[in-house]
Amino acid sequence: MRVPFTWLKEYVPELESPEVLEERLAGLGFETDRMERVFQIPGGVVFARVLEAHPIPGTGLKRLLLDAGKVVEVVSGAGNARAGIGVALALPGTEVNGLKIGERTIQGVVSHGMALSPKELGVGEYGGGLLEFPPEALPPGTPLAEAWPEEVVLDIEVTPNRPDALGILGLALDLHALGYSLVLPEVRLETENVPIPFGLEVEDPKGAPHFTLSYAFGLQVGPSPLWLQRILFACGMRPISNVVDITNHVMLERAQPMHAFDLRFIGEGIRVRRARPGERLRTLDGVERELHPEDLVIAGYRGEESFPIGLAGVMGGAESEVREDTRAIALEVAQFDPVSIRKTARRQALRTEASYRFERGVDPLGQVPAAQRALSLLQTLAGARVAETILEEGTPQAPKPIPFRPAYANQLLGTQYPEEVQLGILRRLGCRVEGEGPYWVTPPSRRLDLELEEDLVEEIARIQGYESIPLDLPAFFPAPDNRGVERPYQRERRLRELLSGLGFQEVYTYSFMDPEEAALFRLPPPPWHLKNPLSPEKAALRTHLFPGLLRLLKENLALDRPERALLFEVGRVFGKEGAWVREETHLAGLLFGEGLGLPHGERLSGYPLLKGLLEAFLNRLGLDLRVEAHPYPFLHPGVSGKVRVAGEEKGFLGQVHPEILKALELPPVYIFELHLPLPEKPFRLQDPSRYPLALRDLAVVVPEEVPYGEVEALLRQAAGPYLESLRLFDLYQGPPLREGEKSLAFHLRFRHPERTLKDEEVEEAMARLVAALRTRGWNIRG
Repeated sequence: MRVPFTWLKEYVPELESPEVLEERLAGLGFETDRMERVFQIPGGVVFARVLEAHPIPGTGLKRLLLDAGKVVEVVSGAGNARAGIGVALALPGTEVNGLKIGERTIQGVVSHGMALSPKELGVGEYGGGLLEFPPEALPPGTPLAEAWPEEVVLDIEVTPNRPDALGILGLALDLHALGYSLVLPEVRLETENVPIPFGLEVEDPKGAPHFTLSYAFGLQVGPSPLWLQRILFACGMRPISNVVDITNHVMLERAQPMHAFDLRFIGEGIRVRRARPGERLRTLDGVERELHPEDLVIAGYRGEESFPIGLAGVMGGAESEVREDTRAIALEVAQFDPVSIRKTARRQALRTEASYRFERGVDPLGQVPAAQRALSLLQTLAGARVAETILEEGTPQAPKPIPFRPAYANQLLGTQYPEEVQLGILRRLGCRVEGEGPYWVTPPSRRLDLELEEDLVEEIARIQGYESIPLDLPAFFPAPDNRGVERPYQRERRLRELLSGLGFQEVYTYSFMDPEEAALFRLPPPPWHLKNPLSPEKAALRTHLFPGLLRLLKENLALDRPERALLFEVGRVFGKEGAWVREETHLAGLLFGEGLGLPHGERLSGYPLLKGLLEAFLNRLGLDLRVEAHPYPFLHPGVSGKVRVAGEEKGFLGQVHPEILKALELPPVYIFELHLPLPEKPFRLQDPSRYPLALRDLAVVVPEEVPYGEVEALLRQAAGPYLESLRLFDLYQGPPLREGEKSLAFHLRFRHPERTLKDEEVEEAMARLVAALRTRGWNIRG
């Protein structure tokens, strides 16, 4: 949210400086993203009144006669250039946005300067027309920098639990709780006892719990005064007209969006309902939208006929917008269901300042005060007459009292704040305090986040200052026993530490995936789809982690070209178990690029490197790794294996399938993905064995296509109970072996845990090994 310092200072006049404000807001929980200076208007830009505007024949240009303290003639191509408005005029010699203004002859007319758009002046992004002011805003020829001085704007982060702080008045009330004096805006409203020429019907009270309509007539629509335009530009909004600008001003002030409908286009009144199948609406941004039956709409009606004129809580319709010749309006100020507004905004891909606030919730009692504030400004700035009656549907829910014990607050915080200090903070926040211990505290209706006693305690800490809370754990709390709760997190933290130590970099990817990409990654369609996804690319819950890692690698390779990448992620995936969601935690890793240097100038890369790293990782957990050849549709047919950890099937390891790599335009990439948790091997100390080892070597000749894992499994199974370890130390192909054969040489270690093995027992084990190998048709190399 953008906070202009001078505007906030109107409500909190004791504010010292923007730098102090930044510090105070940070203490209140509102961090400043950036602070910027805006409205650096050159001295050669003056206020001028357009006296005459004449089209130049055969062109889209106009010759303007301006009163800038003297009569000045300029040429303008702006569509809104017309007699009777005030403009910003850059005189010859002025430099504006790097462009030096001079006298130029255009279509035979000498232009003595340039009438400026907001973008050209550097106060806003709109460049499609002149910046308009009321004709009597300033004396002609007044330097605009005098009336529009430089401003400091703080761009602050507002957390979702504080929708009231999306209005500058909410921030002012928080600063008041710190001890600053507060000046609230005056609402001077003169009403007339006139009949309301329209009706109000709310068919969906759940979607619109509170809805009000006010009647203002006799309007004179025109440009807003300088002070109002200055506020809107500083907050990142474009002034439109005095009527529209007032509704935006009150929204920015009170975090209560509102909308003005031209009375000529609403028929007999307004009906709040859900959209009907096939209905369409052209919104204020010029886009014609097909409405969804769950969209809440504001509709005009004539008898039984009803037609949409606005998308409730999001954007009004173009047909009923306020125009230059608008003389009467129906002013809508309402409370809408946040969930409904959020769904509509996402469905229509339309996020606005209004929907941003309605999605977080508005003050349920704030509609009538906000309407009165807007109506008073309409009287002052647009000459409006206002009806006494406000049409109102729904009963707004007032906040409920909360029991509060100052002693409990001190216990919870470990502080010694006096009772009167705590109650004073709550009162300055706008709470009503009643009773005498326990007290009953009714929070202000704008504070939707205050529901429990602990919420009030948090407010005491926030306003008093977190730095005043002792660092010691209060004696009120026994030391928590979180061993059972913390254990899964400790295990995952250990995994992360080990992988980071091996050179992997941890990444985080979305838990969502594009359902259309399941086929790309050669996976079954995801079983769970989101009703309201953030985007079509995030419309389903992921079933594996590796597609996210591949996408991340592709995005980073587009920005940079690293030699290698070792990535891992620990995250949730989602399957289906009957009618229920099966949620699992997976660990996935990815290897790309050049390998690691080894002694003697050798390099290890690709599949052997990733398998070695995975084996080292598991060994540090006291677990053994076995990889068995197994086809997976998303892995290369020749480099694809099933991973067993401590004998349990836990996932896969291999090279990504060439078709996936081709589609993603990636070079060879190697991945693994494991189901967590991994088996746990109890840690225990053990004395070294007092009994000697029996060592044997064995070289097995097998066909070249036989995988190592198959030979290893057979040897372990046939060796018997005394085989302590088995390790491959040589792989050989060539004479005297026949073509298509390979030799795998193993070191075998035998040991009995309680005595010395006899030679006969070892030889018996070796005989079993040889017999088992020969039954498979494999030979022993001499």
